[in-house]
Order: sequence, then structure tokens, then C-alpha cells
Amino acid sequence: MQVPSQVWVGNAQVLKKELVKYLQTQFCRMQLGGQACGRCASCLQILAHQFYNVVWLVPQNQYKVEQIRDVLERLALRLAKDEQCFFIFQDAHCLNDSSANSLLKSIEEPPVGYNFIFLVARKELLLTTILSRSIIKNFTSQAGTIEHELVLAFTTKKLGPIEFNALLEQYKDIADQESRLLLDQIYFYWLDLATNTQADDKLKLACKIINILQASQDYLPMPGSSKLFWRNLYMQLNL
Repeated sequence: MQVPSQVWVGNAQVLKKELVKYLQTQFCRMQLGGQACGRCASCLQILAHQFYNVVWLVPQNQYKVEQIRDVLERLALRLAKDEQCFFIFQDAHCLNDSSANSLLKSIEEPPVGYNFIFLVARKELLLTTILSRSIIKNFTSQAGTIEHELVLAFTTKKLGPIEFNALLEQYKDIADQESRLLLDQIYFYWLDLATNTQADDKLKLACKIINILQASQDYLPMPGSSKLFWRNLYMQLNL
């Protein structure tokens, strides 16, 4: 039985990768043994976010009224028998009370064939009205590939104060949304380490850093203050 509303929790890169595989399995007509072929027109269109029955929604700081209106208009279209359509909400924490409330009835009792998937770094960031109506899938043990130098500086690459400041100067002002995504990558690195390590010293260090990172979520940088935010975080983690 298909659950019409799902919340996927984890690193953004990991979620997108797993979601593409999931959607390809739903729509691939050439799959073998339950696995999508990855090469047919449907699989390639899903990979490119161009498949007609998968609607990818991306916020600009917050979800706009127009985006929710488009979803509701699409829901008014009756699907053919056994046809499916998925609405994907990236950065679902950017749904405010008003936009979420507009969706609640559709999430709880959508027209036949329609499905919702909400992607979020941590379920605590998502409105409880959506969580209570959804099945939650956790991908928090999959930290994903770390590529950004700023993320490496807080995870696997030890930098002194002078080196860190020099690294920070390489970047122009980082938008608040990008800071949130980078912070989530750092958070999931240490959460994964805390979950899987057996060494007491590493566990103690990971838990300390996780607590600091959780507290920093309440003080994300305003426009123009990202360098100050990252310098303060560096100082907290290196005291």
C-alpha cells in the first residue's frame, strides 16, 4: 500500500540521490528484479527533474503562495487508473504555517494516485502538522560526500586560526540558506560518528560538537554576517 505522504530526513545530497532511485523504481517500465534500469526515457527524465508526473518544488527562502496554489490546481486533475504523481518539497522546513495549512487536507486525503514527499535535514525543523500526517524515513546514517572546504574545516581537516581565517576570506558572503546546508553537512558528519564509534573519547567529542551545532541553529547568520557566524562557530568548537 502506497503511503501518500512521506517525510525523508537526512543530508540533502543523500536524500536527492535516494529519491531519484526511488522514483525511477516507481516509473521505470524496463526494471528487472525490482530495480530500475536507469537508462530508459523515464529514468533519465527523473534524473534531470523533467519527468511529467514528478513535480519538484524548491523554495526561495520560503515557499510562496503561488507554489502551493499550483500544487492544489494540479491535484484537481484526475489521474488515469494506476497512474501516480509525486510532489517533492525540497527544504521542506521552508514551509510556513500558512502554506502548510493549505496542504493539510490534501496531504491527509489526497486524490487517488497523488503522493507527497517532504525532504528535510532534521525532522525537528518541520511543522508537526505535516509530521503527524506522514510516514518518516531516516537517512541520517548516510553522511554523504563532503566536498566544501568549509565543511572539511569542521570535520576532517584540522586548521589553525590563521589558516581558517585565510580559508574564510576565499569565500564571498555566504547566503543564510547555504550556511544552513553547510551546517547540516557538518552536523550529520558528527552525528554519524557518534552513532557508529565505539571509542569513548571520540563519542565524547562528537556529542560536545553536536550540542554546539544544535545551539547554533538558533543564530544563523543574517545577510552580510556569515563570516562572523563561521568565525564564532570555529572559536566555540576549538576552545
